Amino acid sequence: MLSYKVINHGKDRQWLLMLHGLGGSSAIWYKQVPELEKRYNLILLDFFGHGETREVLPDYTFQGLAREIVRVIDELGLEKVNLLGISLGSVFGCFMAVYHPERIRCMILGGAALGMDFRSRSMLYSGHWLKQLVPYMWLYRFFAWILMPRPSQATSRKIFAREARRLGGKEFKKWYRLCMQFPERMLDLERPVLQQIPKLFISGAQDHMFIDQVRAWTQKDPNAELHIIENAGHVCNIQAPEEFNRVCIEYLEQGAVGGGQ
Repeated sequence: MLSYKVINHGKDRQWLLMLHGLGGSSAIWYKQVPELEKRYNLILLDFFGHGETREVLPDYTFQGLAREIVRVIDELGLEKVNLLGISLGSVFGCFMAVYHPERIRCMILGGAALGMDFRSRSMLYSGHWLKQLVPYMWLYRFFAWILMPRPSQATSRKIFAREARRLGGKEFKKWYRLCMQFPERMLDLERPVLQQIPKLFISGAQDHMFIDQVRAWTQKDPNAELHIIENAGHVCNIQAPEEFNRVCIEYLEQGAVGGGQ
């Protein structure tokens, strides 16, 4: 089962489930937890092979991982949670909303990847072949540089590289196979149920790989809002934590979602 840490201040507070990205861990929320725990009960989850979850599975699917997240919610005795994701964690949040919409009250999706253009497809498929030839950390650092190429994003790159070392090459390849499933699973994201859940996208203006797809999504989804952070890139929660935290709290407090459990 997935490992997770709970910060619980009582039944009168909403629950916020926090999902990290590929190669990261719940540690990447270190700039959010001090502010968010003042107002919400938090669930800091580590995916298989990441962070404190040493258990691994033979293979991964988006539907299977959504089911594992539901197991955590069930173990805590919760009916619904608010969901906060970053990078691939935002993708998991979307699939969670597709397969288990009754368990999510609202979603905040940072650095979301909702589609693939020629550049992202080329990166994905070239990496599929390169991962057999080069050490996985070389490939991971290279992709991190493509996603976050600016000098101001160096801290984000270093943090994710540090966490990815714990993943290991064998596990990295399994997670990469999951990413290879994304193009064919994108049709699931077109299900009407996903548009019925309130959601806020937070993207950095410098997130050159994915921001156009997020803009296009918010134009067609009546329950979606978009906040763009000007001086941030893909991992905007680390690059602009004050603005990211403020926008998250404002969205949760604005009354679009109910109180309590």
